[in-house]
Amino acid sequence: MKINLKPLYSKLNAGVGNCPLGCQEMCRVQQQAPQFKAPSGCNCPLYQHQAESYPYLTKGDTDIIFITAPTAGGKSLLASLPSLLDPNFRMMGLYPTIELVEDQTEQQNNYHNLFGLNSEERIDKLFGVELTQRIKEFNSNRFQQLWLAIETKEVILTNPDIFHLMTHFRYRDNAYGTDELPLALAKFPDLWVFDEFHIFGAHQETAVLNSMMLIRRTQQQKKRFLFTSATVKTDFVEQLKQTGLKIKEIAGEYKSEAQQGYRQILQAVELSIINLKEEDGFSWLINNAAKIRKILKAEDKGRGLIILNSVVMVRRISQELQSLLPEIVVREISGRIDRKERSQTQQLLQEEEKPVLVVATSAVDVGVDFRIHLLITESSDSATVIQRLGRLGRHSGFSNYQAFLLLSGRTPWVINRLQEKLESKQDVTREELIEAIQYAFDPPKEYQEYRNRWGAIQVQGMFSQMMGSNAKVMQSIKERMSEDLKRVYGNKLENKAWYAMGHNCLGKAIQSELLRFRGGSTLQAAVWDEQRFYTYDLLRLLPYATVDILDRETFLKAATKAGHIEEAFPSQYLQVYLRIEQWLDKRLNLNLFCNRESDELLVGKLFLITRLKLDGHPQSDVISCLSRCNLLTFLVPVDRSRTQSHWEVSYCLHLNPLFGLYRLKDASEQAYACAFNQDALLLEALNWKLTKFYRERSLIF
Repeated sequence: MKINLKPLYSKLNAGVGNCPLGCQEMCRVQQQAPQFKAPSGCNCPLYQHQAESYPYLTKGDTDIIFITAPTAGGKSLLASLPSLLDPNFRMMGLYPTIELVEDQTEQQNNYHNLFGLNSEERIDKLFGVELTQRIKEFNSNRFQQLWLAIETKEVILTNPDIFHLMTHFRYRDNAYGTDELPLALAKFPDLWVFDEFHIFGAHQETAVLNSMMLIRRTQQQKKRFLFTSATVKTDFVEQLKQTGLKIKEIAGEYKSEAQQGYRQILQAVELSIINLKEEDGFSWLINNAAKIRKILKAEDKGRGLIILNSVVMVRRISQELQSLLPEIVVREISGRIDRKERSQTQQLLQEEEKPVLVVATSAVDVGVDFRIHLLITESSDSATVIQRLGRLGRHSGFSNYQAFLLLSGRTPWVINRLQEKLESKQDVTREELIEAIQYAFDPPKEYQEYRNRWGAIQVQGMFSQMMGSNAKVMQSIKERMSEDLKRVYGNKLENKAWYAMGHNCLGKAIQSELLRFRGGSTLQAAVWDEQRFYTYDLLRLLPYATVDILDRETFLKAATKAGHIEEAFPSQYLQVYLRIEQWLDKRLNLNLFCNRESDELLVGKLFLITRLKLDGHPQSDVISCLSRCNLLTFLVPVDRSRTQSHWEVSYCLHLNPLFGLYRLKDASEQAYACAFNQDALLLEALNWKLTKFYRERSLIF
């Protein structure tokens, strides 16, 4: 299917005399930032949605502002504007990746320079590695370093993981009460900014909702929350409304044709939607290498971007395409590549005379701006696909812009639904495309069951941490929070499930998963790959490599010598440490195997699985590397006679292609669809939709 995607123009702010910022005689933005020039014929450099948002972010009774704006729509400036116009306004920006924290820090430095503010005095960036370095330098701890930043800075840029740990009372210092850091955090900013929140799922949405209730019920002064995204999750918005929070949604105004008072932000694009069926993304890219060459060489200084869902696949494709296209400069951006190499690639994109093709993972989904005219991307969830397509056409200067969306054969419903909304060779607006993608990709509404099943238990976990000190104050806060959250979770908030879990190993494993912001959905390995050190999904890596299994001490000695810190490889989340011996040209057919009989395993229930093996790998130590692991697991029985039968669970639930679903066999040769950790919790919440698999198993036995 091929469609013609129309360009996009965003409406500009009306300006002086009719401006939401209250500008009557002179534009406040240009007054404080004279170099911030307005477009010709306008007296304000802002878009309408940027100016419209300002009053809601700074005054009034609105609690939450949702900004839905396309990529290149100016969401970063919108979020920063209150703190740039008022030096006393404090904000905390929460960004989903370290790369985005770094990018936003650089962006904030530019904004501060533009507005005549001292960025060194006002801005701090906080994430795990940065905190660890400060702890070593000043002989302190995370509690103290976070407290210092809150007390001394106006703008803090961090990730939602640290925010989550603080609001769940996880950072401690014996010299202070356990409640003091969360209460200091709740008091700190005038505005919390959750950037690119669309990339998170039901688990993270639930965690944020619970944290917001804590902040709301500890403060007398109004605190506001801003969510920015290319798309909005309506079910999450509706859940927030249940708590009594007042919400404002702002999307801006857009046109598909040039018009007075509008500025172009995205170019027209030829979009080809490829249904891979039995083919995979690797084969399609290799088979279409000549087409990629032709597109890149058709432009002066051709520039292209390929986004894949696997680090291993990015490495393979980069090497294959560089061999097939020697006249094209091919570069990789992924979790294997450090920030220095990424900067070199960005420089290459700007200066290289030859065509440049970047092959990347989701590391470039947010924050990174590429001047490209070719985009090829694998499918994911709706918000990610929309975000990725927004990477193309942000810069003028090319004669033609082409995008290829590769749909996985494991999600056949997507192409069927897209064909219901779109026709080949049709001219489509961005709004129509977004509507079609959301219809085709979005999971069923039953995903809300995760919140209903686990949200109340997660709150109980927060409550249990709260009551550690200053019980009288915390009890009052707990009661007020409970009033809000009962509107969402009902009577489930009153049961004692959390406390019952603490009495056995399974319950403790569930508690641990619920108290982590991102959870642990995959079997993570610490990887030593030539001079690179990183963590990656063990089951996605091992089919493509022979490895040397290491102990933690040996791995860390090499990693620290290369400049990494020990905390980048947390032992509690890693199943194995390994060094890549050789990358393989042909994929190994690996299978999970549990050395237990069928009657020893639980189906349709959470349990801790042991005695796992990886059948099909040529190395005996790799086969047994998981044998001592004790993993939170959920099993669904499937047909053992068909090797792909576990994907029927994915079809039934419309799971994301990146969902951690694996095939497992037991000692009785029974086959299962298998998920671990946070993914196991999601399957358990949706268990009522899987009854047909249990009925079929009963008939077989």
